[in-house]
Amino acid sequence: MTDDRSKSAESLANDKAWEELVKNMLRAEMMRRGVSYAALAERLAEFGITDNELNLRNKVSRGRFTSVFLMQCFMALGVKWIEMPESLAAATQPGAAQSLAKRNSHPLSDKGH
Repeated sequence: MTDDRSKSAESLANDKAWEELVKNMLRAEMMRRGVSYAALAERLAEFGITDNELNLRNKVSRGRFTSVFLMQCFMALGVKWIEMPESLAAATQPGAAQSLAKRNSHPLSDKGH
């Protein structure tokens, strides 16, 4: 029984790291574009998705949202290229969203392509 509990706790910890990753990736894309939660709500409304600033802030802060919501946000933000971080650990450290936002948004963007 102890093994089941430790596996469950390990899985939960892993899930929390993944939630932190998607939260930081979304926040990084918002930072890159200078888009606030209020502006994101307006952009989502253009796609027929109604949510207010507070709800968006809470949803993103928790990091618990569907892949559909993530893609809706990326579309509303105009994301054309998704750059994955080098590691889960790097993407979940404090300040990770800011670090991700400072990276090039496309690997060819600085090569003139």
